[in-house]
Amino acid sequence: MSILFLFVTSAVLAEEVGIISFNQGKNYLSGPRFKKAKEPVKLGSILKKGDTITTEDGTCEIQLATQSTIRLAKYSSIQIEDLLNPKSKSTTLKLVGGKLFVKAHKPQTGVPNENQLSVVNPSFVAGVRGTEFLAAAPDTGGVDEDLSNVATGVYVNEGTVAVSPDKKGKQTLVKENEEVVLSGKELKKQILDEFVKDKMRIFEEFKAIKEENYQRIKEQYEKNDQLMNDYKGQGRIDE
Repeated sequence: MSILFLFVTSAVLAEEVGIISFNQGKNYLSGPRFKKAKEPVKLGSILKKGDTITTEDGTCEIQLATQSTIRLAKYSSIQIEDLLNPKSKSTTLKLVGGKLFVKAHKPQTGVPNENQLSVVNPSFVAGVRGTEFLAAAPDTGGVDEDLSNVATGVYVNEGTVAVSPDKKGKQTLVKENEEVVLSGKELKKQILDEFVKDKMRIFEEFKAIKEENYQRIKEQYEKNDQLMNDYKGQGRIDE
């Protein structure tokens, strides 16, 4: 009974992770848990709170637990500040630069969605629950010619996004086929640009990892991580 209890407790308290579900070109991971300054992104790579993902001449898709699927365009960078915090049920992504396509998965019919997703940037804070949108900032380390005309702001393809200039600022609700762009130091709401609307057809390609598959990948990662920690500990004893 004690062993079973410990196993169940560990599963409940296990940290949520992100999984690279698509990868193309040169993309990198960095953060406190990595030995090298940057590690190459691979299909199936695991991401955790505190990690930074940076694309160069490539793109990648990440499934953040079962909450959302995001895609980074070329020359973009995000940091995972929080990932389904067990207390607040919230995920926070810091958009360091570039373009981020976000598809927040809708809950099952009739089930309230308590999970919150926010994208933060020095120019705006965007909070959502079950929607599709593009968050844009200046590119980092290069220029993505395909999206170079997209101004800093938030562009909504489906659902509603609450956008504010900062975490304490007044929220503007940006609905389907609307956008809010940075004009000087202010955010200006207007009709969604047709060029951006066409680019957001990419959402049709998004495919979420099934929850059972996500849990399987997560559990395998946790087992491998535990084995590695045990191996390191054994090494110290042998010395």
